[in-house]
Amino acid sequence: MWRLILRNLLRNKRRTVLTMSSVAITMFLVSSLAMVYTALGKPFAEGEKMPLLLVRRATSINEPLPAGYESRIKAVPGVVALSKAAWFAGYWRDPANTFANLGVDPDTVFEVQSGARIPPDHLATFKRERTAAVAGKKLVEKFGWKIGDRIALLGSYWGITPELTLVGIFEGGPDDQFWFHWEYLNEAAGRPNTAGIYWVRIDQPENAAEVASAIDRNFRNSDAETKTESVNQFLLNLIATLGSVRKAILMIGSAVTFAILLVVANAMAMSIRERVSESAVMRSMGFRPAQVVFIFVSESVFLTLTGALIGVVVAKFLYDALALTHIGPFAVADMRMRAETLGLCAALAVLIASLAAGWPAYRAARANIAMALRYVG
Repeated sequence: MWRLILRNLLRNKRRTVLTMSSVAITMFLVSSLAMVYTALGKPFAEGEKMPLLLVRRATSINEPLPAGYESRIKAVPGVVALSKAAWFAGYWRDPANTFANLGVDPDTVFEVQSGARIPPDHLATFKRERTAAVAGKKLVEKFGWKIGDRIALLGSYWGITPELTLVGIFEGGPDDQFWFHWEYLNEAAGRPNTAGIYWVRIDQPENAAEVASAIDRNFRNSDAETKTESVNQFLLNLIATLGSVRKAILMIGSAVTFAILLVVANAMAMSIRERVSESAVMRSMGFRPAQVVFIFVSESVFLTLTGALIGVVVAKFLYDALALTHIGPFAVADMRMRAETLGLCAALAVLIASLAAGWPAYRAARANIAMALRYVG
C-alpha cells in the first residue's frame, strides 16, 4: 500500500513539487512566527532553572532602589551572592547603536553572573581602574571594539557622558552587555546612591520562589518596596512594554495557517476529484472504503509533512546560525527554534493535511461504484 501511495505522489510531479514548495514556504513563516511567539512568552527555555533572581522596585522597572539594600538582601537565607547594577541606557556614537549598558559593582558582578567568563588579568584591571569597562563578546564583535578602546556613552537620562576604557571582554552569560563602575556613575551623577536592580544568586533554583518571597517581605511597607522575580519574569515585564505583540503574531500566524490549509485543500481536492473513477476501480477490486480514504489522506499527510519539514529545518538552521537575542533595544530572548515549536509545526502539518484531504477522500470512497466509474474529473 505504501508503494501505491508513493507512486500516486509521483504521478503528477509538477503539482507535487509546487504544492510541497508552497507548504515549505508557508511553514517557514509559521515556524518563524511560532518561534517569536514562544520567545515572547518564555524568553529563555532554561530561564526558570537558572539560580539567579532579579530584585527591582515593585512599582516600576524604571524606578530605582536605594543602594543600601545590599546587606538586608544578603542576610536572607538561600542568597549566595548579590551585586547591584544601575541602568545607564546610553548609546555609542549614534542613537541606532543602543545596547544594555550598566554601572555595576566590579568586585561582585562576576560572582553573581557565574556564567560570564573573563580572563583573570582583564578582571583585575576592571576592578582596579575607575574608568574601566568590560563588554560581552557579542557586543565587541558587533561594534569591532578591541582592548584599550575609549568608549563614550551618549544620550543617557543621567545627563552625563562617561569616557570609559575597554579593559576586558567576557564570554557567556549576558555577553551582549556593557559594564562599567557603579561607583564612578554614582559619583558623576551627584551621588544619588541608587540601583536599578540587584542581581541575586541563590543556592538552588528550586528555592527561587521561597527566597524571592523572603526578600520582598524584608522591604514590605517601606518607602521602596521590592519585587523579586526570575530572569524570565523580569524579561517578560520588559517585553510587555512593546505592547500586544503576541496577539498580533497569533493573528498573523492564524492567517498564514489558514492560507496553507487552502493551498493544500485545493491541491488535494483537485487530485482526488481526478481519481474518483480510480477509487471506484480500487473498490471493485476489493479495497474497502476505509482503505481508499487512508491512501488519499496518507498522500496528503506525506506531501504536507515533507514540505513542512523542509520549511522548519531551513528556519531552524537559519535562526540557530543567526543566534538572535534582541526583541527590542533592552528586551532580550533566546530566538532559536525550540522543541515545543518543532512539535507544534509537525502537529499543525498533520492537522492541515488531514482536514484538507479528509472530506474529499471520504466522498470519493463512499461514491456509488457504477456512477464513479462513469465520472470524468
